Amino acid sequence: MKVLHISNFVQKQKGRLYWNHCFKINNGFIRNGHNLCLFSDRDMSRMNKLNKLNNNRSLNNDLLATFKNFDPDVVVIGHADKIHNKTLNEFRSIKKNIKIIEWNVDNYLLDNTEKKFKLRSHLIDAFFITNADKVISSCLCENNSISFFPNIFDSSIESLRIFEINSFQYDIFYALSFGVGSGKIRSYKSDYDREVFLDHVNNNFPNIKTNFFGYKGNQPVWGAEFEREISKSPISLNLSRKPHLKYYSSDRISQYLGNGSCLFVDKNSNLEDLFNNDEVVFFDGMDLNEFGEKIDYYSRNHIEAKRIAKKGWERGHKDYNERIITNYFLDIAFNNKPTKDYSWPIHQFYK
Repeated sequence: MKVLHISNFVQKQKGRLYWNHCFKINNGFIRNGHNLCLFSDRDMSRMNKLNKLNNNRSLNNDLLATFKNFDPDVVVIGHADKIHNKTLNEFRSIKKNIKIIEWNVDNYLLDNTEKKFKLRSHLIDAFFITNADKVISSCLCENNSISFFPNIFDSSIESLRIFEINSFQYDIFYALSFGVGSGKIRSYKSDYDREVFLDHVNNNFPNIKTNFFGYKGNQPVWGAEFEREISKSPISLNLSRKPHLKYYSSDRISQYLGNGSCLFVDKNSNLEDLFNNDEVVFFDGMDLNEFGEKIDYYSRNHIEAKRIAKKGWERGHKDYNERIITNYFLDIAFNNKPTKDYSWPIHQFYK
């Protein structure tokens, strides 16, 4: 099958964001035997100064030419905000049976995600998002659907095996990912809820050696530096932006677990439906005493932490890898429903 993947492939970032989902999705399509053509909307927009003057009309003309030259069977869109609805309409006028799907890894109620979905919903056959609350169906039209998909694991990207390391400098690692575009935290950026939680850990558990980034003036870590820092601790902390939506997690979950770290996860995410208690450590984000007891135990019992890390690593790479997820995308796009068994609870909504 010929797949045209339109996303932000972040060439501007010079490899700093190599772990982005767009690259895992590319790998999944290729490893499943499909012919893949890439179009990076934001990079292409920057390449032609006219795009600033004509609302990316030049970019959309380039995309239309790419569509005609490649003649895809399916168009896959991911976080591509520069694409006009008129262009998607022209795709359909050129090829009546074209399938157009869109994926997203943001919280549906943040970053204008709901609004963006609604604006092009009448042109999309199927949406996919890493949330499973019924609220995600608010964007739908009569003839399309929206489905949950898990954050993707890719062993060529998440290639570490931290559970095999015998000596650690710290007990727990966490990296806020503010400043994705610039690589640095801007002075006006903050995340009160998560920063309060990190303050509590630092202030109330002085014996726990923390390695926190993107917090208290300590800049975020990216690229290979992220790999070096996460390898210094047996445990990682997964905190996601509120409001809590079913199954929503920062995409860092696959970077933590996929690299073999023992992951602490807030049970308010309902991720107990995707991982067992012996694969991650669940805690109640509203009960800081419970969290304290668990972090104290596992920081003193690295062998047990590494055992859990290995099982979580195995589960992620086996059940939620790039080949399975991209196969699921096409399964829904062309069959309107799953035609095989998948390892996560299927949440697919229609209007």
